[in-house]
Formats: sequence, C-alpha cells, structure tokens
Amino acid sequence: MSKNTTALLDAVRRLFPHCVTEAKGKDGQIQPAVDLDLLRQELSDRLVDGQAERYQLNWPGKRQAILSANEPCRKSFFPQPKESLHFETTQNLFIEGDNLDALKLLQEIYLGRIKAIYIDPPYNTGKDFLYKDKFTMPKAEYEKKTGARDEAGKLVANPDSGGRYHSNWLSMMYPRLKLARNLLSQNGVVFISIDDHEQHNLRKLCDEIFGSVNFIAQFVWHSKHSIANDAKTVSTNHENVICYAREIDEFKIGLLPRTEEMDSRFINPDKDPRGKWSSMPLHAKSGREEDRYSITFPNGVVWDCPTGSYPTFRKERLLELYHDNRLWFGPDGKTRPRRKAFLTEVKQGKTPSTLLFHKDAGNTQEANAELRALIGRGMFSNPKPVRLIEHLLRLSTSPKSQSSGKSKAGKSSDASDKDAHQREACGDIVLDFFAGSCTTAHAVMKLNKEDGGNRKFIMVQLPEKYPENSEAFKAGFKTIADIGKERIARAAKQLDDKSGFRVLKIGDSNFKDCSLPPEEY
Repeated sequence: MSKNTTALLDAVRRLFPHCVTEAKGKDGQIQPAVDLDLLRQELSDRLVDGQAERYQLNWPGKRQAILSANEPCRKSFFPQPKESLHFETTQNLFIEGDNLDALKLLQEIYLGRIKAIYIDPPYNTGKDFLYKDKFTMPKAEYEKKTGARDEAGKLVANPDSGGRYHSNWLSMMYPRLKLARNLLSQNGVVFISIDDHEQHNLRKLCDEIFGSVNFIAQFVWHSKHSIANDAKTVSTNHENVICYAREIDEFKIGLLPRTEEMDSRFINPDKDPRGKWSSMPLHAKSGREEDRYSITFPNGVVWDCPTGSYPTFRKERLLELYHDNRLWFGPDGKTRPRRKAFLTEVKQGKTPSTLLFHKDAGNTQEANAELRALIGRGMFSNPKPVRLIEHLLRLSTSPKSQSSGKSKAGKSSDASDKDAHQREACGDIVLDFFAGSCTTAHAVMKLNKEDGGNRKFIMVQLPEKYPENSEAFKAGFKTIADIGKERIARAAKQLDDKSGFRVLKIGDSNFKDCSLPPEEY
C-alpha cells in the first residue's frame, strides 16, 4: 500500500471510522479497506443500493476458520510416564501441543463430558502472539500467507498495525471455541477471560457459536486495586470474564458460600426451637389497591399497610403465620409485627453477582505472588489468581459429579449405566486449553481440598520456548509447558493432593495425509 493510499485511508478513518474495515486484496493479502457502500450512504441523504443487509459477524478468513474446525486431525497422543505424576492411577491430563489438535483429539473420548471450561486466551493487544492454523492449503501457499512465525511454526506476531489485526484473532478463536462447545456437557458452561480490546468481538463470536440465548453474564473482575497514574487517559482496573452455557435451560448456577456477615443478621431472642431467624416486613412496594386491608391479631395488635405499600400475604395466610409463631411483635409483644425468616429455611448460599471484587476473586498482584512463591520470580507474565478460578468453579461445578446415565427419554442401557458410574468416579471435568502457568489446575486441586470434591482437570499448553537469557530458562524451564507441569506438581505437594496428572504429547501419527499433493509427503 502506497504512502498516498495510506494517508487517504487515514483521512477516511478520522471522518468515518466505521467505514474502514479489513478486506482481502487481489494478491490474497488482508489489508485495511473502505466499505464503499457504507461510505456512499454516509455521503448521501437518500437510500443507497448496496449488498443485502443482515445481522452477522464476518471477517476475512472466516470460511477458512470454519474449515479448520472441520478438518480431521491426523495427530496422536503419546504418553510420557516419566514426566507424569501417578501416571497409572491419575484421571487428570496435561496435554503438551497445539490446542486445536488437542481439542480435535479430545472429541473422541470427552465429547459432551466437560462440565466447565475456563480459558485465558491472548487478549490481542497488539503485542500478543497468536496460534497460526494451517487449514488445508498447500505448504508453499501457507508459507507465503503466514509470514513471520516462531521456530515451532505455531505462533505468529499480531501487531495492531497489521491489516489482519482483528481477523487473525477471530480466525484463531473461532475453530477452538466451536470444538470446545462440542466437548461441553448439556449442563456445561464456558468462561473466557478478556479485556476491552476484543470483548465486543468475542461476545458476537460466542453468540454465533453458543447462541445468544445461552449467554449467562459478562463478569467484571476488579483485577487491579491501585490507580495507574501514568495511564494515557483513564486507569484500566478491570478485566472481563464472558460466560455462556451449552444449554441455558440445563445449566444451574451454583451458590457462593454464605458469609459471616450474612449469618450475623440472624438471632433468636425468643428462643424459638426452629433456631435463629431474621425479621422481615409484612408489606411490599408493589401490589393492587383492592388487596390492602387492616387486621387485628388475637393478641390485640392492629396491623395495616404503611402508606404507599401493599400486603405481602393474604389476611388468612397472615393469621396462619401468627398461629405458627412466625410473627414477631417485639420484646413486649405489642410492637408492629414482622415475619420471622429462619436461617435453616433461607437460601443456603449467596447469589453470585456480575461484579468480581478483588477481595473475593483476587487480583493480579496476588496472582504474581502465588506463582512466585511456588516457582520463583520472573517465570511467567500475567497469571490469573487461584481465587478467581475457584470463584468461577464454585458457580459451575459440584464437589461430586451430577452426571446421569439416563438419556432425555429416560432410557438407560447397561453401557450407559457403566459410563455414568465411570463419570461419577471421575467427577466434574474442568478443561483449560490456554493453560499457561496452570492456575486452573491449581484452583481445581485447592477447591477439592476445601469441599472434599473429586473434580478432575485437563490442561493443554503449547511448548512455547523461553529465550535463553530469560529467568525461566536459567532456572531450568525451557518452555511454558515446563512451568505448568512444575506448578501442578508443587501445588499438589503443598495441598497434599495425591491425584497426580498424566502427560500426553501431541505428535504425528503413522497415518499418511492422503489429501496432500505428493511433494508434501
């Protein structure tokens, strides 16, 4: 693209930013372009004919991304007993290799069996490295299109100045999320950490893959509690966690543990044998005028609704509560009554909120301290805190598996009964295919320790190499995968967790790819 063209494009972007998009040129390369139909419409006071309007998320390379998800995988898992912990007995997996290959291979055994997925993918800030997928194009064409890549041929830089800035990221995420959905159980759920660079595109992508009706929440995590005074505009102190269910009607969100503050509101001044209670008003803000009434209780106390409010109960029900000693008239028995709500009868947990405060879900400083205490300083950038993942797993998993061998029709075979028994023994399975330092595995073990659960984990991480001058390499860690395996082992020892993990590495299978031309073999 010439300097003159670039200058004109920048001028259009300044005046009409929504008219500048990404498109494929005649040479097959993706570059910034102007949506001429939209620009003509902006410059006209009449309706301009153009392509048919439709609501959709589209980008250059989407067809190839769909093809990538559907392309068969000709790789295999190769067990690594020497790198594993309790190899023969463990049900946890650590998979070393490309996560797209891993997701395809996992379809065979774990289709519809994963209860919760948590991932922390590249945020596409312009400094990230993204997975580059081969699709089915010939090697020569692939080399031409991909450009610079790492030694393993899996990661490429994605600068925000590049023409495919958003398209590259979407093409990388689409097939992985599509395959991940297949792995989720009908009552399963996925959590995706993201910042504000791509959260809008991620929402649209997930709407397409999971269905907008299955959207649960966009949690806002208070990731940093200190203000960055050197921020260019405002200090960014949050990140997002987007959550979708496989089937919203099948998913039941978990409750968070009740706090001491919540329970401290319950007392038992009248020594009621049913235990502690908290008093509730007998009126509400909404209702119908014809439902208002006045009542005189057998103890002589008269009650009627305050002005602007309406009774919560019918008069007959109110008398039932009185005779069941569920009304409190104060220490002297003559005060305006309130209903007794017993601690044993209220919701045995706290309803989750979309706000994840750092006092409950940790922060980045805490995450760095956790990893430093286990592995050492400078080993991994931007890990997530264990408490954040624990919080999400409390909402999405149970201490013991809730799986059933029965189909929706209510039928059950000997084989399905056996499968159900195996799933029960395994417990809810948690998958993280952007495992990084394996905070998710750490959180699974820690939560099991706290509530006696039997959750299992599957971690997937590309063996991305560390530079030889890095602190991690000097400490003996050649790849990020090495950091993850070591963290799991040390966290297990710290928690006295005996579950272990089985290391599987992805490699070429013995089967030839018959779709390639002869020169590619």
